[in-house]
Amino acid sequence: MRRELSPDQAALVAEVDAVLDALPAGAGPQEAFRRLGAARLLAVHFPVEYGGRGLDLAHHAAASERIGLRGLPDVAQLITVQGVGCAILAFGTEAQRRRWLPEIASGRLLASLLLSEAGAGSDLTRVETTGTADGDGWLVSGRKTWSLLTDLSAIALCSARTRRSESRYDGISLFLVDLSAPGVRVEPVARASGEPYYTVTLDRVRVGPEAVLGEPHRGWALLPTVIGFERGGFDYLTRARAWRDAAAAELAALPDSEREVLAADFVRREFAVENARAVAYHAVATADGLELDETVTAYAKLGTGLAAQSLVRWAAEELLAVPGADGPGGSRSVLRAAVAEAPELTVSGGAQELQLDLIAGEFAIGRTIR
Repeated sequence: MRRELSPDQAALVAEVDAVLDALPAGAGPQEAFRRLGAARLLAVHFPVEYGGRGLDLAHHAAASERIGLRGLPDVAQLITVQGVGCAILAFGTEAQRRRWLPEIASGRLLASLLLSEAGAGSDLTRVETTGTADGDGWLVSGRKTWSLLTDLSAIALCSARTRRSESRYDGISLFLVDLSAPGVRVEPVARASGEPYYTVTLDRVRVGPEAVLGEPHRGWALLPTVIGFERGGFDYLTRARAWRDAAAAELAALPDSEREVLAADFVRREFAVENARAVAYHAVATADGLELDETVTAYAKLGTGLAAQSLVRWAAEELLAVPGADGPGGSRSVLRAAVAEAPELTVSGGAQELQLDLIAGEFAIGRTIR
C-alpha cells in the first residue's frame, strides 16, 4: 500500500486547486461544485458520455479528497456522486443514466440517500416506509431520518417496502424521488456541530415506473453495493487530515518546552491518520470497476474513523487544555468543533460495530490487506 499519489492523481488534485483558486470572492459551495463540474472534476470515474472522464475510482478518490480538504461539504459530493450517482451508473436504465448522471457530474444537481429510519439503526431491512402500487406507478409513504444536505438536494434515492414477504430481504424497492414533489416534507434536526440532519416525511408521494432503480421488490440485492459506494472512509479521512493540520498549528504555537513533550504523541497520531489513508486508497485502487471489496472498505472506514477520533481526543486533552487564543487559520476553533463532531463518527455512515462485524465475518486479517 502506498500513501503518495500517482502523477496522474496529483495532476487531478492540481486541477481541483486551480478551479477553486479561481473562484470569485464570496462564492459559495454550490458555485464551487458547478465550476468543478464544468471542468469534469466532480465525477472523473463516470464515463465521458455522462459528464466524467472515464477514469477509475482511485482517481476519483484523489479529486474527492482534495475537494473535502479545500473546505467544501464532502458529504454532498460523497452522497451525490458516490452514493446516488454510482448507484444509477451501476443499476440504472440507460434512460435514468442519461437523465441524471450528466446533471450530477456537472454539479448542477445534489442528491440524498433516504435509507435510514428511526429505531432501525444500521439494519436497512427494517424499512417501514411503504410503496403501494398505483396504476403504472407507486405511492410512497413513510419517514426517513439522518439525511444530510437534503435541503439542497433535488432528488433522493429512497428505499420502501413494496410487498410483504416471509423473507425480510424480499419486497424492498429503490425509488428516485423528486424532493419537490407534492407530499414531501423536509425538516432540519440540529446537531452539536456541522450541518443539520434532516427528517424527510413522504405522504403518498407519487413516483412513476421510470423512478424505480433496478427491479421492483428486489432492491435489497442492490443496497450493500449502494452503501459500499459511500463507505470508503474518505469523508472521515478529510476530517482527520483537516483536524491533524489544526492540531499541528496548535502544537507549533506552544512554547518549545511544552511542544517537545507532546511532539511524539502527535507524530503517532499523525502516522495513524496516514496509515488509515493508505488503506482507504488501497480500497479504491483494488476495486473491480465500481465494485469495492466489502472487507477492505470496512477496514478503511473503521481505520479512518478511529484515527480521527484518537487525534481529536488527544488534542482536547493536551492542546485545548492549554489556555490560548485561536491559532493560524482558526485552528483552535476547528479543534473545538471537532470535539463536538468526532463522537458521531462511531455511528454515522455505517456504525463501527458494523465494520467490525464485516471484518470478523471475513476474518481476513493478514490476508485481505497485503
